[in-house]
Amino acid sequence: MIDKVKILAVVLLLIMIFSGFWMYKAYTEPSYEEKNVTSYTQRGSYTYSVFVSEPNSLYPKGTELGMGKPAYFFTISPTENISFKYSLDAAESADLRVEADTVIVASSREGDGEGQRIFWQKSYKIGEPKSAQLKSGDVLTSSFTLDVPIIHAKAKGVQDQLVYSPDSGSSSDSSPDPVIQVVTTVNYEGKINGEDVTGAKKFIIPVNVNSNYYEMPEELEFIEETHKIVRVEQTPSLLTIKFPLLLFLLSTVMVGAIIPVRRMSKVDPEYIERLEKESKSSSFKEFISEGKLPEERRSLLHVEISSLQGIVDAAADMNERVIHDLESRTYFIIHNGALYIFYDAPQEEKYGTENAG
Repeated sequence: MIDKVKILAVVLLLIMIFSGFWMYKAYTEPSYEEKNVTSYTQRGSYTYSVFVSEPNSLYPKGTELGMGKPAYFFTISPTENISFKYSLDAAESADLRVEADTVIVASSREGDGEGQRIFWQKSYKIGEPKSAQLKSGDVLTSSFTLDVPIIHAKAKGVQDQLVYSPDSGSSSDSSPDPVIQVVTTVNYEGKINGEDVTGAKKFIIPVNVNSNYYEMPEELEFIEETHKIVRVEQTPSLLTIKFPLLLFLLSTVMVGAIIPVRRMSKVDPEYIERLEKESKSSSFKEFISEGKLPEERRSLLHVEISSLQGIVDAAADMNERVIHDLESRTYFIIHNGALYIFYDAPQEEKYGTENAG
């Protein structure tokens, strides 16, 4: 039993040492996780203003028509002033050479999405390219004026020259109006977050043109984020060490439970034996008195009783009390010249006491 307890205690101590070292390593060593973070964000937005430039019965000449009107008529406000703004916000830093160039693209198309077919397409330069050196957060602004009826007439002339009708594929005097788009291409080159980059980004809005009016789209702002995978150091927490901590606490509790067992295994066997004997004799205390064996007892007839129960029964029969001599560890009765005695001691001690008497 003692050897098994020792072995178990050693194993638990080793587990405590191992789990403690594991906790220390898990909490102090840096740990990383991969995250998809935004490297930089490009923003492009259009604003426009439309002024009444032709005499009419609705608005005074020079009136500014606000953005978002359902229609702008050729006969009242044929031109619009458009402003494009571009910026780039980097996670760390940016230093770029940027150029914005805007064209009007007219085309004839059929279908939607990936199945869309372009039958013809023509670009018309508008305004002058605008360039600047931008850092993170700086804004490049490019402004131009669009004469919608002139662009529409040019695109319609191309379609009429082709004798093409998107609806039927044959000649028609009333073919649908071409698709007209404002396309601003931003070319950039330099450093973003310390890395060399070169790229181009297009920002496109349609101008919906009919035979005698045009309308602008509601969506005029575009945001595009560019991401990258980075390794981020994690802040240590109790969750990091939960397994070694549980193992350490469990082994500590078990070691604490083993210590009393180890102490019990080291108790003097004689002490345990004495406790057992005291426990047995406690039920006879009312029949027993403390005393000493008489020195002159050789003249008495010796009768040895084999158990404490036996000498207590004999005392009851004789109407006597049992005397307990702690020093000699004996229980005895003296009755009618006879010494009735029970030796509560190992065999060798009994004979030693007897010889001493």
